[in-house]
Amino acid sequence: MTTTGRTCLAAALSSLLALPALAQTSVPGKVFVAEVSGGVTFIRAGTVVGLAKGSSLAVEGARIETSAPASAIFVFSNGTSLYVDEKTAAEVLRFNQRPFPAGIDTTTVEPSVSDTRVRIAQGRVIVTTNTLATGTSMVYETPQAQVRIRGKEVVVQVDGPTTRVLVLHGDATVNAAHAAPGDVGQVLHDGQMAVVTDAAPAATPTIQLLALDPGQMAALGSMVAASERAQHIVLFQSVTTGEGANATTEIQAQAVVPAVPPVELTVSPSTLRTGG
Repeated sequence: MTTTGRTCLAAALSSLLALPALAQTSVPGKVFVAEVSGGVTFIRAGTVVGLAKGSSLAVEGARIETSAPASAIFVFSNGTSLYVDEKTAAEVLRFNQRPFPAGIDTTTVEPSVSDTRVRIAQGRVIVTTNTLATGTSMVYETPQAQVRIRGKEVVVQVDGPTTRVLVLHGDATVNAAHAAPGDVGQVLHDGQMAVVTDAAPAATPTIQLLALDPGQMAALGSMVAASERAQHIVLFQSVTTGEGANATTEIQAQAVVPAVPPVELTVSPSTLRTGG
């Protein structure tokens, strides 16, 4: 056999061996119910699911609604915490991630590449991430905007014709809904806020970039602290059962008690950016 023939055969065998791995590039993600208070409705596949603190649920396709006063904190199996404030309606359009080896501390780093897409119809959510894996996609949509989050503390708030995106720490890219293809949007960093407003029916919303003031940060302090604490009370692992074509992988949650409780969030005006 010639060198060229051997090279082609090796490439073909490599492709065949890779097929089983490609067949399971991701698995359905889970959420851990860290806190639930007041009237919180969780609907999945047309069925209302009862929420109990400490339970673990499949979340893709779920709709979450909160009344007033009510709130909930969910920890996704990629380590991200989602605080759902009162009078909020959100839908998890997609959440999956790749299987990951045992022993990863999911309270500090994302264990594998994940794909999250959430739609916020109204209300407010706080997204608190750990260190995200390279290749992860995290998108939050509203009627006015699309928000690509890269970490680490981001607030998305929808109030009628206006969406506000607050980056307390980290960075995110905000695009107006219906923006033209290739639109790069606005990149937000620590202490910045984007206000996206419907200018007129069927028109592209406008984006205004502002600096956060200490009062805005302080008002969110307790909610952000609760969201951060939630990240440290659960660990996730992906467990595979069966062999060969019958192998299945499921993500499981295990509640933990941190040896050193997280420090309460302290907001200092000196840490805020003062410019746009």
